[in-house]
Amino acid sequence: MSVPRNPLLDLDTSAFLEQFRRGIDAFDSARLPQEPLPKESLRQLVDLGLYLPAIPREYGGRESHREMCEIIEIMSERNLPMGMYTMIVTVLFLRNVASSGDDVLKEEVFDDFLHHPVIGGLAFTEPSSGSNLARMRTTYHEDGDTYRITGTKHWQAFSEQADWWIICAKHPERKEFAYFAHKRSDGGFVTTEVYDSLGLKNLGYGLNTLDLRVPRHYRLAKTRPGLGDAAEILCGSRFSKAAMASGFLRRLSTEALRQTTGRRIGDATLHDIDYVRYKVNRIRQNYVVCNALYRHLLLAEDYFTDLEESMFASLATKVLASELMLESAIDYQQLCGGEGYRVGAPDNIAAYALLDARVYTVFDGTNDLLCQHLAHLFLRRFEESGLRSPLEFVGRFPYLEAAFCHLTDVNLSHLTEAPSQDRIVILGRILSRMYGIGALAKASRSPAPHARLAVDEADHPKAVAVLKNDIVGLVNEYELAGRLAEPPAATGAPRPRTTKITVNSKVGTH
Repeated sequence: MSVPRNPLLDLDTSAFLEQFRRGIDAFDSARLPQEPLPKESLRQLVDLGLYLPAIPREYGGRESHREMCEIIEIMSERNLPMGMYTMIVTVLFLRNVASSGDDVLKEEVFDDFLHHPVIGGLAFTEPSSGSNLARMRTTYHEDGDTYRITGTKHWQAFSEQADWWIICAKHPERKEFAYFAHKRSDGGFVTTEVYDSLGLKNLGYGLNTLDLRVPRHYRLAKTRPGLGDAAEILCGSRFSKAAMASGFLRRLSTEALRQTTGRRIGDATLHDIDYVRYKVNRIRQNYVVCNALYRHLLLAEDYFTDLEESMFASLATKVLASELMLESAIDYQQLCGGEGYRVGAPDNIAAYALLDARVYTVFDGTNDLLCQHLAHLFLRRFEESGLRSPLEFVGRFPYLEAAFCHLTDVNLSHLTEAPSQDRIVILGRILSRMYGIGALAKASRSPAPHARLAVDEADHPKAVAVLKNDIVGLVNEYELAGRLAEPPAATGAPRPRTTKITVNSKVGTH
């Protein structure tokens, strides 16, 4: 008996997304319990088409980069942890099965996700290696017609709940890494501890031990040397922070305005206080920045292509979006006063908004590490250019050139003069803000093609001013870092030894 065609496949994009948006009221962060999602709730999302955009058309999906982005953004506005939930299953799991899976594996996985409320996760991080995936101890070797994989993984979203995994393991004798799909019902993936995380409680993190045998066709066709494929996989996750930040900050901007205009103080409202109004506007401008980052993801990138060449943009996106999310969540909680510190407060979502946003600067590689990699990418290209002026190079660097005209009065001349490790981190944060200005400049030049990219044109120069102010402050911090590192002249104390840290893109996962 043939399976009836899913009517969602016949909707155009606008109708599909609108129907999805209208169907997720029950998943709002003010209503949904802060716990792993039960299968019956996931079934509601699957029936709304949660996974369809990530599944290729030939396997019964909608195969749409735009729809993947917009569903993550829509979910993040309703409920930030559910935005992360959606991203992990679609961008990290389904995308990589689609791009690198064997045909038999694709058939099995996509059929499961089309018809059942199942979850796919990513198992990379280990207790002994942290962000340094090169030191992982999970190994694989051939065992007849299967691969045997043994090791320990932790901080996996859906540790107890996931039905499918993509697992990274290392060859025991060579510096080779491989990636395998695994179906939990096949056994060998055991959760030994469930973590009580501060935020993102819907995702269910924990500690897992692995002793698996997986069929040969479950190995993904990823062939980059070293951890190059892990880096490309994480580009997709890091880019997705733009979609999550855009949705989350649209919600916080609305909530902050509602809170402050609705709270009476004598004959006026909280919003009538100048500094309060300034803070509300800062949250608004942070949203405008992240919406511009989201615009780049939506219009200039494609989840269905290889993202390695977009490494710089993905790193800058993750650093900037996550820091603006956290800054805005802190400001929103402050605006809510004491009630903002109350879990389950009836009139705000500030407590969980802050706890959920906090981890974004840590997951997918801590921002300090990613800033180092961002700076090294820039410095290497600067050296290769043969130019002497960093500002002139900014005007020629593809991801920063649109920001050039806004930076001509900022002194950047000393930023590339063999910076120390502490300054490298600060340089990376400066570069993320430059990238943000470039994204804003591009967004202001053309009308928004989609409703969720539409912002008031008057907000673009204000948002640029916010980022430029950040850059000026970071340049001052860059100079301060150098002075603080100098030993006190009077004591003659030896200069602290500098530890060289090698940074690459293979750091940090879910």
